[in-house]
Amino acid sequence: MPIRQRSTARARQAAFLVALILASAPPLHAGEVLLVTEGNRLLRLDLDDPEARPEIIVENASQGGARGRDVNGMVCALPDGSGRFVAGEDTGQPDTRPGWGVFSEQGDQVAKLAGTFQVAQGEPYGCVFDDRGRLFATSVGNQGFGTPKGQLFLWFPPFTSYPGPPGAYPRTGEASRSFCKLATDLGTPSGIARDGAGRLLVASASRGSIERFAPPFPTGPDAAGGCGRVDPVGSPLADRVQRDVFFRGFYTFSGLARAPNGHLYAASVFTGEIIELDAHGEKVRDVLDPPEWIPPHATGNPMGLALDGRGRLYYADLDLRWDFPSIGPGPAGKVWRITFDAQGAPGPPEILLDGLAFPDGVTVLRTP
Repeated sequence: MPIRQRSTARARQAAFLVALILASAPPLHAGEVLLVTEGNRLLRLDLDDPEARPEIIVENASQGGARGRDVNGMVCALPDGSGRFVAGEDTGQPDTRPGWGVFSEQGDQVAKLAGTFQVAQGEPYGCVFDDRGRLFATSVGNQGFGTPKGQLFLWFPPFTSYPGPPGAYPRTGEASRSFCKLATDLGTPSGIARDGAGRLLVASASRGSIERFAPPFPTGPDAAGGCGRVDPVGSPLADRVQRDVFFRGFYTFSGLARAPNGHLYAASVFTGEIIELDAHGEKVRDVLDPPEWIPPHATGNPMGLALDGRGRLYYADLDLRWDFPSIGPGPAGKVWRITFDAQGAPGPPEILLDGLAFPDGVTVLRTP
């Protein structure tokens, strides 16, 4: 073979080997941060820096001055790439209506989605966006086992304004007008997720169930958009809703997160468990199974759930404690992480953050 042909052949072989190596190598891992709502504020932790300390992104209203806001629950990044995010926000209630605050990447509030509620103190919690940029969100309603008054909201973009006349917020009790409710009878709903078919999965703690809502969903907050009915407090309600129970059991469901294989991780806050469900609503296994039957649990009480790009599972721990006959969050709330081995088996949870006050939400966001 001529020298030139041999060189060309070797170059092709080398190129093939490089392509093979690149194809078999794991994808580059983008930077990620963990957002934690606790103590009515929002913390951020750099997951790529093992020595990182959490920084306060949104301080609570009592300590943050004019910039402070009381935030809680899940955090969801707007899908427009702006860096903005939404979180449950109830600063100044009941005079100012609770809802979902819209924040800049730096943590400054830039808009507000104020809801209507069937209870004296509204408790916004869950959020998830669909591929059209619509926001689905849950409010807790009754926090016990009484008449279910939890709600599932559908918010329509753009998310750029405050309720009431221009300049009135926060000195206004008015609600926003860009929403429609899909349900007003949920039993203490909190976590919310979407499956591969665009259906919504909603955790219902007081009913021991995960409810499922299927598209199509309304396209606007009025009759023309499919929201021609009225709920018990006079707000727009969807004309038709496709709804069923995805799973039911002896659990107090709280956080939800989709696993890399399409399954669903579901936390049960009182029983201290995290289970895995397949796409058909069948239980696959226990991911977190504490040795104790009732709180306090050695591995905590998982409320919010989140996954990072490596498939590691995070949960916010309320540290439930008894004050008989009542039970409530303790002084040592935590954030834990569960890592899975090469065969997919979960390892023992490890503590990332400790000494938190009512940590109820965790979210993983990618950074540029």
